[in-house]
Amino acid sequence: MAVKERLSDDKFPLLMDRKTVAEYLGFSVATVDKAVEYGGLDEAVISPSYLNRTYYIKPKVNKWVEGL
Repeated sequence: MAVKERLSDDKFPLLMDRKTVAEYLGFSVATVDKAVEYGGLDEAVISPSYLNRTYYIKPKVNKWVEGL
């Protein structure tokens, strides 16, 4: 099984969708969902009503990781 190379932190955007934040953290998408629901990652979420999408703010994700 090949190991996928992870991008460096500066290559990830400031606003990330669920799949991108999962790659950034090294989690599965399901684990990101659980972290939002039960683990406090919801503080990093922004959902602009006019876009009907959910984004994660990178500095807030980093702050959440530091608190683990």
